[in-house]
Amino acid sequence: MPFPRRTVLAGLPLAIATLALAACTTPPPPRLNLPEIGFAQSGPITFAAGSAETVNEFRSSFAPPYIEHLLPQPPARVAERWARDRIRLDNSQNNSVRVVIKDASVIEQDIAKTPGLRGQFTNDQVSRFEASLAMSVEVRDARGFKLGEAQASAKRSGTLDEKATLNDRDTLIYNLIKDVSTDVDRELERNIRQYLPLYAR
Repeated sequence: MPFPRRTVLAGLPLAIATLALAACTTPPPPRLNLPEIGFAQSGPITFAAGSAETVNEFRSSFAPPYIEHLLPQPPARVAERWARDRIRLDNSQNNSVRVVIKDASVIEQDIAKTPGLRGQFTNDQVSRFEASLAMSVEVRDARGFKLGEAQASAKRSGTLDEKATLNDRDTLIYNLIKDVSTDVDRELERNIRQYLPLYAR
C-alpha cells in the first residue's frame, strides 16, 4: 500500500539531515606509519673500552610550546638508538664510554595570520616547528676520570601552512628530527675522530 504523500514529504528533511551528517563524519585518512630513524648504515665506532652507558640529562617540561613527549619518535629516543647502533667496544682497556643527551626538544609555535581582508585570500604559514639535539660522548677510566670528550649539536626548523593535514604535520616533524639527528651523527663522529683518537677507531 503506497505511503501518503504527506508522510513521504515529512521524511525528506530527516533523510537530507542523515546524508549531511554522513558527509560531515567521513573518517580522516589513516595516519602515516613512518619508519624508524636509525644509524646502522653509518657503521660502528669502536672504542677501547669495556662498558658503555647512555644518560639522558634532558628533561621535558611537558607543557607548550614543547611537544617532544607527544611524538612517536622523540629526539631523546633517537639519540639512544644512535648509541646502540654506532658504539662498539673492543674490551682492550678498562675504560667506559658515556653518551650524554643534553638537549632533545621539539617546539611548536603559532604564527600570526595575515589580518583583515587580505588574510581571507592568503594561504598563511600558521605553525613553526623546531627540533634540537645536543649530545656528548665521554671516555672515562676505571676510576671515573674523564679522559676525553666529543660534543655535537644541531637545530632544524620548518613551518606549515593553514591547509596542511595531520599527515603533513607528522611528516614535517619526522623529517626535522631525522635531519637534526643526521647532522649530529656526522658532527659527533667527526669530533670523536678529532678529540678521542686514542680511544676510538
